[in-house]
Amino acid sequence: MAASHSEKAYEVHNGVSTRDVPSAAFGYSAVSRTTVQLAGWFSVFVLLMFNFGNHSGHVETIWLFSLAAVIALGLILHAFEPKLSQVRTLTGHNKPQGHQEPDWAYLQKTLSGPYAELSDSNLRALNIEPSRVAHLRSGATTGSTAVTKG
Repeated sequence: MAASHSEKAYEVHNGVSTRDVPSAAFGYSAVSRTTVQLAGWFSVFVLLMFNFGNHSGHVETIWLFSLAAVIALGLILHAFEPKLSQVRTLTGHNKPQGHQEPDWAYLQKTLSGPYAELSDSNLRALNIEPSRVAHLRSGATTGSTAVTKG
């Protein structure tokens, strides 16, 4: 007898799969930015209103103002952050059709391509001692001189 193998079909609601969030069908998986802002500013207001009470020390006042300031700063940063739907950077996927990436490690080790005309200070910035790669530099002599008979 063949074993019955059933796989549960997952649904996607508002871009959230029920495989990741089982309650996605009920709408509990996402909180809008407006809801976060309203709840946060209400919390700041309540913290500031707690200052009007019957406490006699200033420790409570310092804590209430500090917490309200931290929450307000977080809400301001949250209000001005990007919406994450825009493209921010150029990635490796934005290459033209047929683009072949150079072998940068080989070019650096052989001092060819863009590394061919580097000065001694540029080589040192790449942690390459110029005297060790003098034989690879263009126009340099190979270190062994030919002896001519004459």
